[in-house]
Amino acid sequence: MRTIYSVPRASLPAVLLFVSLIICCGNDGSSPSEPDEGLDSLVYIVLDTLYHDTLAFTQGLEVHEGVLWEGTGMWGHSSLRRLDLSDGTLLEKYALPDSLFGEGITILSDRILHLTWQSGVVLQWSLDSLQIDTAGTIDTEGWGICSISDSIIAVSDGSEMIRFRRTDDLSEIRSIEVTLRGEPQFLLNELEYHDGRIFSNVWSSGLVLRIDPATGIVDGIVNFEGILTLEERLEAQVLNGIAWDPARNAFIITGKYWPKMFVVSLIPV
Repeated sequence: MRTIYSVPRASLPAVLLFVSLIICCGNDGSSPSEPDEGLDSLVYIVLDTLYHDTLAFTQGLEVHEGVLWEGTGMWGHSSLRRLDLSDGTLLEKYALPDSLFGEGITILSDRILHLTWQSGVVLQWSLDSLQIDTAGTIDTEGWGICSISDSIIAVSDGSEMIRFRRTDDLSEIRSIEVTLRGEPQFLLNELEYHDGRIFSNVWSSGLVLRIDPATGIVDGIVNFEGILTLEERLEAQVLNGIAWDPARNAFIITGKYWPKMFVVSLIPV
């Protein structure tokens, strides 16, 4: 049975205050002459929670045909994991070579593309056999990845740039600089594509940006900083992992070494 929770009372004022500050204040803390009409302030509603392995250094999440996939990192511990979408429990784990540091994942019709951090190597897993191979290389670090279509992916590298690449040879088609009120937004990490927008978490923060892939302009922002309790945050690290679940009509989010995954709905305020 799905249990529905509202945003925790203790965290909601902090989220609303944060959003209000972003919307109402300029970069120097002063009030602009006009509000940002094109920027949605978003809050989250927790619809459900799922199990998450506290030993998983999460780098990416994907939902595909009723299965939840997770890519994890760390030298010697990087993996691709197949999870039960109903409760988050581990079904299978497939190890990466010890020489590679796993990063974000995305799924095409017949394969999973798996970034690595500093090597430039992009791995691919067959969805049928889960055999691992090399899809090619890219000329940047690999951080986050999402599929725009079966022929185009978007990739982040920890900078303010998102690069669009062909899936057949990984060649770059174009790139966008992600900006909020004209200011570049650095440390873009895990990516998810949904409803014509790219969602990106900002590394080492609880922020998720909603980005127009045509222009790079941030048109929505949500802060998940208060979603874990104080006790849960003692062992957990940063937010890292965003997946759209079409069956639930909601996002699944988690982080590195988090004890839970959260099924959330995002609403404007």
